[in-house]
Amino acid sequence: MGSSESETKEEIAKPASAPVRPKSRMVLAVIIAAVFIVAAVVGAWAFGLIGGEDEEKVLVIAMSSDVQAMDPAKTSAMYGPPGLIYETLITRDLNGDYADGLAVDWNLNRDDPDHPTFEIELRQGVTFHDGTPFNTEAVRDIINYYAQDDSWVQYEFWAVYGCENKTGWPDAGIWCKDDYNMVLNLTWADVALEFNLSHLYGSMLWPKALEEDGLDLYGTKDGHVIGTGPFMLEEWIPGDHITLVKNPNYTWGFSWYENKGPAKIDKIIYRIIVNQNTRFAGFESGDIDVLQQVPPSKVQEYLDDDEVTVITERGQGTYHVEFNCQKDPWDDPNLRKAFCYAVDREQILNTVWHGIGEEGVNCLAPWIPESQRVPEEYNYTYDVDRAMDLFELAGFTLNGDGWLENDTGELYLDLWTTEKGEDIQMGEIVQAQFEDVGVHVTLTPYAETQLRDEAADGTQEAILFWYSWPRAEILDWHFGAWAVEGSNTGWYEDEVFDNYVVNWTYAETEEEFSDNATAALIRLQDQGAWCTLIYWHQIFAVHDYVTFQGEPGWAVNPLGQEQVINIVDVDINK
Repeated sequence: MGSSESETKEEIAKPASAPVRPKSRMVLAVIIAAVFIVAAVVGAWAFGLIGGEDEEKVLVIAMSSDVQAMDPAKTSAMYGPPGLIYETLITRDLNGDYADGLAVDWNLNRDDPDHPTFEIELRQGVTFHDGTPFNTEAVRDIINYYAQDDSWVQYEFWAVYGCENKTGWPDAGIWCKDDYNMVLNLTWADVALEFNLSHLYGSMLWPKALEEDGLDLYGTKDGHVIGTGPFMLEEWIPGDHITLVKNPNYTWGFSWYENKGPAKIDKIIYRIIVNQNTRFAGFESGDIDVLQQVPPSKVQEYLDDDEVTVITERGQGTYHVEFNCQKDPWDDPNLRKAFCYAVDREQILNTVWHGIGEEGVNCLAPWIPESQRVPEEYNYTYDVDRAMDLFELAGFTLNGDGWLENDTGELYLDLWTTEKGEDIQMGEIVQAQFEDVGVHVTLTPYAETQLRDEAADGTQEAILFWYSWPRAEILDWHFGAWAVEGSNTGWYEDEVFDNYVVNWTYAETEEEFSDNATAALIRLQDQGAWCTLIYWHQIFAVHDYVTFQGEPGWAVNPLGQEQVINIVDVDINK
């Protein structure tokens, strides 16, 4: 808990002897004036005009890029403000374990193997920001909204009968037994449902607004953004800032929260500051309280500051080079794999990231079980001899000038990066390393959104990019044939991989899911789908006047998501 609300008052020392009475009117006038001044100050303090516990508490957080939308159905970038506005049925606690959220109980019921169900009991007394009760009908409408054909997250609810699979047993659909108990009738016992209902892409939105705005408008600056969370949207100025104010009616803090009531902070301002140096200056002046995505080059400086806490934790994804697998000559797996063995990841990690992170050997974060199950021979290492053998298998050999060439000419690569400093630095090292093995490389920086859009159109040869997700199903998002021209910006199409995806999608046990996801990952490694560089770590810098449960710092999500995990236990005392 924060300490500001119980400041220790200094005791007023009693005089050693009786005070001497003033003997002049002037002295008396001075004392009377002083009394009036003190009274005025005390009055101003009492009414919250200066100081005191009633002074508005404002937390300022810097973001490097704007929020695209605050609706999981239409964006893959849902971190930041949406996580404070919305809540989920199931949560992950400070240890990363499944815990209660807007649901207090849930169960995947396989008693009848032909008719599996997912049973949910909702928390009572919850309301949306406009006062509308949160009940089973709301959850039903939200799931139906997410399951629309154009929704980014429709696949999460394919197992729910009536959302995607239109055939099956007759007693189907979503059954609202009463206001707080419901049953999702399933076409198969989908083990991913618990996960899907526990992350931001299963957020509970306001159904009335979903109906009024529709898929095109909801969650945009011109539509509604309403949830049940401890903060409400007050203002959204694209490219500049997003302002949230606390929900004064929030009284349903979850079991693992210390504070069960309204947030201690009155207002949170997310400032969108693209320029890295401007973000640093704002943080160092105290205008910014929390700095996200701190570059490793600044870590030691902030560690040396006695009034700043630096937090580093594992992330949940990779930085990688992804080639356009449908563009010649990058459609050759041997050529792509050659680049994977030509990368000195240790140099990148130590030079750019100052040792914060881990070398990237496959497409999943190292703490994800399927990443750990990949046999060693499929993970990539720095091996120039093996790289040269693979270049030769792809038809490229060194000419007299030391450049790789085939019968059409020397090998050139145009590598795109974002405009972030560390991305460009990594690109420059990769450029030098590839040139060392005989490849001409040019770097082309783009704004992040433009890079995404251009890569989705397929005009690139290769991009240096990153992703963030805590479960192996993310592989389908990046490599599934269905996602070409969308999230599959490497334009990778592979029937063998897609078959593994089908198998894990319909898996009814975690073991079945993991077996197929591991096999899919091995297939990607064997095809050189990505050239993974590093596993990134989260790095936050927080002023010590920001506290979590009474201690300086910030509650970092244990699953690697770059946002505070429990905002109601955060306080600020400048």
